[in-house]
Order: sequence, then C-alpha cells, then structure tokens
Amino acid sequence: MRMTRNREQVYKEIINSPVPLTAYEVSKRLKDMSLTTVYRALEYLYQTGYLKRFSLDNYTYYYSSSVHRHFFRCVECGRLFPIDECHMHDYEKYLSEHFKFKIQEHFVLFSGLCEDCHKKKS
Repeated sequence: MRMTRNREQVYKEIINSPVPLTAYEVSKRLKDMSLTTVYRALEYLYQTGYLKRFSLDNYTYYYSSSVHRHFFRCVECGRLFPIDECHMHDYEKYLSEHFKFKIQEHFVLFSGLCEDCHKKKS
C-alpha cells in the first residue's frame, strides 16, 4: 500500500496538532473527507508506524510517532495538554534492573485540573 493523498492529509493534520486527535476531530478539520475515509487512513498510519494511539473514555486518540510526549488531561474540561519533557529514564532503568524488564517504550497520561478549571473551583 502507498501513501495516498487522503492519508497524507490526515497525517499532516495529526502531526501539526500539539495534542492527540480523535477520528472525529480530524474529520471536522478535513471537511471534504468522510469519517470512514479518516478512520481507514488513521488505521493505515497506525499499522505502518507513522502514528501512535491510545484509548481514553471510549475514544481513540492519535499522535505522531516521531515525537516522544506525555500528556495531561483535565478531568473538568476534558482538554489534553502536551508535556514535552520526559524524566522517566531513571525509572525505566530501575524497572529494568530490579524486575528484569526490557522496556521498549512508555506512555504517561496525567489527569487532574488544568489551571483554568482549578481557578474556577477555588
């Protein structure tokens, strides 16, 4: 299979977003593309390693596999925030040494209140 124009459009939409997107969010941005086409493109891009994905609250979110990021999700407003810094390497080393795990990658999702929602609750 090859990288079609539709797949390329979906890929560009995902990699240009600072936060992971669902298929529905991609289809809203690419108005001329059906939701079915978006789903097919996302599945291809995931299967071929261009994208990574995770599930949360019955939604699947996609993000670029070329960038290592963690995320914070506000439990009040539902927004996702990227966290570009990673301080997990010491913990990975600990897990490898003490449990003999061969860690290939990790994904971290923090949850709580974002600054705006925290201010509203205070």
